[in-house]
Amino acid sequence: MAGPDNRLSGLGKDAMRLLRPIWPLVAASSAIGALSGLATATVLAKVNTAIHADGGLSENFIPVFLGLVLLGVGGSLLSGLGSALASGRISAGLSRDLADMILTAPIDRIEQIGRHKVLASLNTDAGTLSTTVSMLSGLIIHSGVTAGCLVYMLILSAPLFAITLLVFGLGSYVENILRRRAMVGYRTRRSLADTMQKHFQSLTEGSRELRLNRQRRMRLRDGALTSSIEELRRNEFRTHTLLEFSYLTKKLALFATIAAIVTYKATLGIDNAVLSGFVLVLLYIELPVTYILAILPEIGRARIAYQRIAEFSAGRTVSEPNLLASVETRTPRAISDIELRGVSHAFPAVEGKPGFTLGPIDLTVRRGEILFIVGENGSGKTTLIKLILGLYPPQTGTLFLDGAPVTDETRDAYRQHFSAVFFDYYLFDDLVLPAGANPAAAAAYLETLDLAHKVTIRDGAFSTVDLSAGQRKRLALVQAYLEGRPVLVLDEWAAEQDPTFRRLFYTRLLPDLKREGRTLIVISHDDRYFDAADRVIHLNNGAILEAPRTEATA
Repeated sequence: MAGPDNRLSGLGKDAMRLLRPIWPLVAASSAIGALSGLATATVLAKVNTAIHADGGLSENFIPVFLGLVLLGVGGSLLSGLGSALASGRISAGLSRDLADMILTAPIDRIEQIGRHKVLASLNTDAGTLSTTVSMLSGLIIHSGVTAGCLVYMLILSAPLFAITLLVFGLGSYVENILRRRAMVGYRTRRSLADTMQKHFQSLTEGSRELRLNRQRRMRLRDGALTSSIEELRRNEFRTHTLLEFSYLTKKLALFATIAAIVTYKATLGIDNAVLSGFVLVLLYIELPVTYILAILPEIGRARIAYQRIAEFSAGRTVSEPNLLASVETRTPRAISDIELRGVSHAFPAVEGKPGFTLGPIDLTVRRGEILFIVGENGSGKTTLIKLILGLYPPQTGTLFLDGAPVTDETRDAYRQHFSAVFFDYYLFDDLVLPAGANPAAAAAYLETLDLAHKVTIRDGAFSTVDLSAGQRKRLALVQAYLEGRPVLVLDEWAAEQDPTFRRLFYTRLLPDLKREGRTLIVISHDDRYFDAADRVIHLNNGAILEAPRTEATA
């Protein structure tokens, strides 16, 4: 796993890559914003000079004043629009990057992180970064105003400016301590957001189970969920309390500065005109300084969000170069055999859960055979088919296709020979068919699976996927059938079917698919139908055994 330094180095590279296409826009927006801020500060200087001028306003005051106001307001508008455009582009770029990270991340990495954390990054982190970028124009403008005011204060009186720097410096030191502690709260908040996402996922995906089980329902509501909500509330209160005290420190520093310069006015020999101008600028500068201080925590949150994205990015695969490459879609060719030679995959122990190792496995899957994989729950059946499918790269040993080793460069092309219906499958409503495929060929399959009265195919998509669990799984089989791949992997497909469709699956569908030349790999617990297989292998605690055949029961 990448260390913190490597992870942050990658974070910086990703940030530069995101900013590179819009760097001219960001630079122009920043320059205009800074110019707008300086123009606003100059207006203050002109007004203060005019107030204390003898003989009324100078002839050029009005046009200069209007020009500066126009520059300040117009520059603020242009800078804001530029930042909004940059923010949108960065947000879009981040969303695309996150999608690419998920598409290219190793499957076991996604499983290890957890779906709730991946969703939190998609839903929260990208939005946090986009919001922060949209606030940058205000930061630049107010920084320009602050810089201009500081220059004007220095011109008015160097001694007063020195007092201001001293008092504000002490206040900033205390404020920085408070803000750093607040950043710890923001990091905790982001971790709590992952936990909340997990609980909300339980609420939505487990709604039926929760409705049936009062004890579980109340345990989730009054236990885990309430505990997380209260922890989040306490953390929010602590964080905002620290931030409020940091803002209070700034205000105290402002009033302490005014008190100090008024107190030592006579000692320093300060003219009333200089003093009033200095106090005017001090009071005016409170707003831009407050804005700058307010956005600093947002920048901290954005940094934490980007670090979260970087943690996911650190596990992104770089070994499969063709995952996102635009390649010509070809109809998968017929294959002769798939061989696993000394292949193994291990899961380390995590949080008290014991580790598990599958293999080493030696297995050959021959063209056109029906292979059943059986075994107890947890014996490694699903891990084995993920190795066969190329979803898990072998940690030891080699995977072969027609005698040629499957490498990182060829693994994605290898996977294109397979269609699969997983036990926890996802049913897409659109169809991705090989060239020359005829969706109308699915009509007979829909009829056979008793779906024709529910589902039709229009414009390359199913008319509906809002079906019962068994119907959805039958529709997933139709989808896999239409893909026309030479190897079909079915993970406990019959588990959610009634006896009629279970019998149909084993006694008619599998033989029909075999006659079409398909190779079929089936995970099954239906021992009464094991005779439908050409070969049955039995997994026991990660080891593979040939199982005795049994006669099918009609």
